[in-house]
Amino acid sequence: MGYGLSVSLVHPLLSYMARNGYRLDLFREAASFDMKLLQEAEARMREEEFDRLLEEASAFTQDPLLGLHLGQTIELSSLGILGYVLLHCKTIGDALAAYRRYNVILCSGIDIEWETVGQETIIRFNVSDPSRQASRHAVEGMVSSFYHIVLALSCRNIAPIRLHFTHGAPEDGEAYVRLFGIAPVFGRESNLLSVEREMLQVPILFSKGEMFSAFEAYAEEARARLLQGEAFADQVYRWIVRSMPAAFPGVQEAALHFKVSVRTLQANLKREDATYNRLFNKARMEFAVHYLKNPRFTVAEIAYLLQFSEPSAFQSAFKRWTGLPPGRYREMRL
Repeated sequence: MGYGLSVSLVHPLLSYMARNGYRLDLFREAASFDMKLLQEAEARMREEEFDRLLEEASAFTQDPLLGLHLGQTIELSSLGILGYVLLHCKTIGDALAAYRRYNVILCSGIDIEWETVGQETIIRFNVSDPSRQASRHAVEGMVSSFYHIVLALSCRNIAPIRLHFTHGAPEDGEAYVRLFGIAPVFGRESNLLSVEREMLQVPILFSKGEMFSAFEAYAEEARARLLQGEAFADQVYRWIVRSMPAAFPGVQEAALHFKVSVRTLQANLKREDATYNRLFNKARMEFAVHYLKNPRFTVAEIAYLLQFSEPSAFQSAFKRWTGLPPGRYREMRL
């Protein structure tokens, strides 16, 4: 499943807009964004919601390359504990490994992986959920910020060999050349940035081993705490239960509530070996058991309370769930 992203990533976006003279109160209204969310240090948001915010910011600023420009303003301090871990790695290769392991603390929507082929190290930026079409601003922002941070860590100019994006080409391609030194190729099968393999051995000048150990321990704790959090399937199930019995929400309503597409919701559940129908029926069964414990409800009344088309449909479903007809189940429990 995805773990969303830290709301701390919204701060660089708002700072970038404020520095460029845009009124945040007007943007907040235009984007329908609740600024109170930023007051919760541990709060996280769905990748789709952050993508929407980037699209809104691009429209508000009339900057079609917002992600690219935003990425160049990201500093190590913007990354929180991840930034401090990177700063105290021994080499760029070590920083790359740390980035891959601990980036989930900030964002689980885009992962990185790399391989060395001949004299070239190829770094790929993969959208974690293949069924989700990530915003070009999110992808370009991550690639741009990654490159900017590598330059800062190495204190040298590292020229890319190749730069590929999966999305289409914009009208202005010169901005990429000014930033990366090369023209990217658009419409490719993966987002990637490649450099000379020697880059992995470049030392990070200001690293301190004792500081790395301290910050890595903190990052490891934060990562473990996040990965042990509530599963997405559990969140969906709790929401279904809260909705019942006043409403019996379908998968479309669930997708709307969790701000994802139906396809993404189903993919997230599938990764946890769950389906919406199974969660829905589990909640229905829990309510059925609850009602059967109350003798004032007849089996027929329970069937209609649970929105079955007729009592026989409820009886068949309940027997499938528990192995017993509802009447027999009631006799054994009362």
